[in-house]
Amino acid sequence: MDLSMINLLASGVFFSGFIKDALCLPRPLSPPLQRITRSHSAALEYGFPSTHSTNAVSVVVYSLYSLNTTTRSIQPQLNIFLQFTIYAYLFSIVIGRLYCGMHGFFDVVIGSVLGGILAVLQCIFEESFDTWILQSGVVNLAIFSLVVLVLVRVHPEPADDCPCYDDSVSFAGVIIGVQAGNWHFAQSGYASNDPVFGAIPFSLEEAGLFKAMLRLLLGVAVVFAWRALAKPTLLIVLPPVFRVIEQLGLTLPRAFYLRAS
Repeated sequence: MDLSMINLLASGVFFSGFIKDALCLPRPLSPPLQRITRSHSAALEYGFPSTHSTNAVSVVVYSLYSLNTTTRSIQPQLNIFLQFTIYAYLFSIVIGRLYCGMHGFFDVVIGSVLGGILAVLQCIFEESFDTWILQSGVVNLAIFSLVVLVLVRVHPEPADDCPCYDDSVSFAGVIIGVQAGNWHFAQSGYASNDPVFGAIPFSLEEAGLFKAMLRLLLGVAVVFAWRALAKPTLLIVLPPVFRVIEQLGLTLPRAFYLRAS
């Protein structure tokens, strides 16, 4: 389910950003509207469709689908509470985009429709796609990565220096890395075939609450440590690499981007 959520969020960010940069429709004017935001780049971003609405609806639709098709026994009261929480999350995000002045009515409506479509596709093709990736050689993984790179290449040029493209490219890189890591783990001896192929073996009864919490805290610490280490390291390593790529004539020209040289 975690990988499915990553797929949904990545596709939501990419395809909503694709439409944004293709149409270049602005956010609601401010003033006269008083926009409520802490983002310094909000005024530079396009508004149609709403990426937040896309991701919120896709996550909610998929979560409700998983909640009502799970094989695990869930108490009716807990099921009702979870569904109420899911709907409250959806309402707060979609209505919140309107309230904060970040989007207009059609921004959130079309964004929500896009999110619903992506979630339905995820629910229909999730199992077959995972099988195609995980239970095959490296060729299918390479094909998937190539398709993502082609989508990045054909991403529309924005009319202004909009950071939407940065978000799309970043999440495209994330999804390639996550799929590669998941494929590698599925081929290793650590993976389990229960309940699905390539699953991470875990049992709360066997591990105990203390080890489970320690595992969670360690995982979060590793993520934050990697984030703190990766950014300064890449700022040192990548510029010389991009200069070599530029000298070979292999760069992908984009507007508003400074060359590494």
